[in-house]
Order: sequence, then structure tokens, then C-alpha cells
Amino acid sequence: MKPLAVITGAASGIGAALAKALAKEQYDLVLVGRNADALSATAGEIISQTPQCHIHCEPADLTKPQDRTAVLNAIASSDANDILLINNAGISHFGTLASNEDTNLEMLFATNVLAPMALTRLFVSEATKRNLRLSVINVGSTFGTIGYPGFSGYCASKFAIRGFSEALSRELADEPGISIRYFAPRATNTGFNSPQINAMNAELGVTMDSPEVVALAFITFLKSGKTAAHIGWPERFFVWLNKVAPALVSNALEKQLPVVKKYAHHKV
Repeated sequence: MKPLAVITGAASGIGAALAKALAKEQYDLVLVGRNADALSATAGEIISQTPQCHIHCEPADLTKPQDRTAVLNAIASSDANDILLINNAGISHFGTLASNEDTNLEMLFATNVLAPMALTRLFVSEATKRNLRLSVINVGSTFGTIGYPGFSGYCASKFAIRGFSEALSRELADEPGISIRYFAPRATNTGFNSPQINAMNAELGVTMDSPEVVALAFITFLKSGKTAAHIGWPERFFVWLNKVAPALVSNALEKQLPVVKKYAHHKV
């Protein structure tokens, strides 16, 4: 029986690339996202390349409890015994904290933290009840380890999901059929980025991976069995350096601050 991958934020960008890569790895798919038409388009592309893949599209706003239940029902009705949940859906806001309204911060945490936590809880409960093999991979970011100016709200949400992943992995260490893992891409060239972010990255010389490169790294991580991974160099080095000598990273980022604030305050 084929394993089943449930991918949130699957309509485009990293999520769509992950879906295509997993179809080639002989997974059936549940594609989750807010845009039903975009999900159908992604599913059509996958079926044209891997017609043996069975795909279920589940349009959902994961900040709503009833929509999370609908996603759970997609696996409850499946015969698959091996489930992979990829919590990839997320939003961002680029700008200074002063430019963030409370509603922006609330939506950041509702989408990036509370929704994946609640969905994971549902899946863990279902896996325990039905004795399923469950692997949960939370998609984070380099900004989940390195606090970056202009992204204080986003960084806070990704720090939270990294901490959630680490704590839950340890909490479920005595459950051999359940694993909780964390995968952190660096900057990626998707529609997730605003024109301001793209312009800032270009001026700072920030390397941006394609979603396909991220998907290939994800498959390598998936097969490795590692609990966590950061991709990209020198980003992995700075993740390490930020742990052992954070002042050095702060000094480096302070030099970038004029460029960051230029784009954080002005539209392109």
C-alpha cells in the first residue's frame, strides 16, 4: 500500500514542488490550500507527469477548526497506514514592528503557529487511535533560528514552530510509530516574497533557491531520518554561529540595517 502525504500550502511555491517530488517517490497525495482552482491546477500537472498518483484536493483555511477537521477526514477515509503530514502553509510580513498592526501579528501566529499545532494534534490523535505510522515535518525557515531585522513577527512565528517541533519530538519519543521533524529552507524564489523583499535580497546579494531545489533537499532530508535540517550555505554556518557567538551575527546584520530599513519603509 502506498504511503499518503498531506501537504498544506500545496497550491504553489514550495508546497507544489514538494507535491510533485513526493508523487515521483510513489506517494499518494492530499493537497491542502485556500485556492481551490490553484490546487486543481497543481494536481493536474502532477497527474500528467505521474498518472499513477492518487490525489485528493482539500480547499481549506487551516485557521478554522472545521477546515482542519476536513483535512483529518481525508486521511480517516484512507486505507494508508503510513502518513506524512507536511505543515508547509504560512504567511509573512516584511516591515518594521511599528508598521505591523495587531491584526497582522495575530494572523501571522494563527496561520504559522496555531494552525499547524492544532492540525498536528488531530493527526497524532488519529494515528494513535488507528495505530498508524505518522511522520510530521514542519517547514520552518533560517529565520526560525536567526532573528532578522524587518521580519520580527515572521521570525517569532518560525522560532515558535521550531520550538514546537523540538518539544513535541521529545514528548513523543516513546511513540515508535510517530516522528516529529523540522526542515528549514533559506530564502526561496516564490510568490511568497513581496517586490520589496526581492529588491532587498538583490541589493544584499542574498541567494534564493528555486522551489524545485528546496524539494530535492526535502526528499534527501526525508530519506535521511534526521530530526532537523537547515539547507543552504552559508546559511547553515550562520545558524551555527548564531548559537555560539550571536554578537558576531548581530554585528554583521547591523551593517545591512540601512538597506533593510530602506525597503521596509518604502514600496518598490
